[in-house]
Amino acid sequence: MTDVLIVIGIVVGLSFIIFTPIILYLKFGWFKVFYHDVLQWHEPIDKEWFNGCTFCSNCKYCGTEIMQDSQGNWF
Repeated sequence: MTDVLIVIGIVVGLSFIIFTPIILYLKFGWFKVFYHDVLQWHEPIDKEWFNGCTFCSNCKYCGTEIMQDSQGNWF
């Protein structure tokens, strides 16, 4: 019985450690430095330029050159 409780405690503890930062990122935007590149989601700096087709900028966190699509998302 105690072995089952230990396993349940480990699973709950690991899921808390893994999912808490993800939930905080999605809800409040915390930990963006670590999770900003999930599905290529970047955040632009304030300085943007137009290259003739799209708006371009650099990512605030990793410095990668990014472009804005027609829906306003940066990739």
